Amino acid sequence: MVQKYQKGSTFERELKKKLEKKGFAVIRSAGSHGVDLIAGKKGKTIILECKSTSKDKYYIPNENVEKLIEFSELFGGIPYIALKIKSKCLFINPHLLTSAGKNYALDYERLSPISLDINDIAEERFQKRLIE
Repeated sequence: MVQKYQKGSTFERELKKKLEKKGFAVIRSAGSHGVDLIAGKKGKTIILECKSTSKDKYYIPNENVEKLIEFSELFGGIPYIALKIKSKCLFINPHLLTSAGKNYALDYERLSPISLDINDIAEERFQKRLIE
C-alpha cells in the first residue's frame, strides 16, 4: 500500500511541476481529500484527481469521481481525472465516463481518443478539439 501511495504522490508532484512550467499556479492537496491538485491560470481553474498505473486499465471508485465533480462545482473549476497510463498523461473529463457498478473503468484504448494532453489543457486547445 505504501508503494502505491508513493507512486501516486510522485505523479502528483511531477504533474504539479509540469503545470507550473506551463504558467499555472498549482496547489497540491496531500492525502485523500477527493482532489489532488488545483491549478489556475488567467481566470481558468482546473481541478484534478490524479491516478497512476502501469497496467492498461485503472478502476476508480464512483465515490472518488463524485467527490471530484462536487468539489469542482462548488469551487467553480473544470474537473479532470489525470491518469498516467502507458507512460502518458491523459486528462479525462469525468462527465464523459460511464460507471460499471461500483467503479469507472479507465481503459487506455477507449479513453485515448476522448482525452486531452497537458498542451490541450495549458494552451486552451481543448475547446477546438471537442468541437472537431
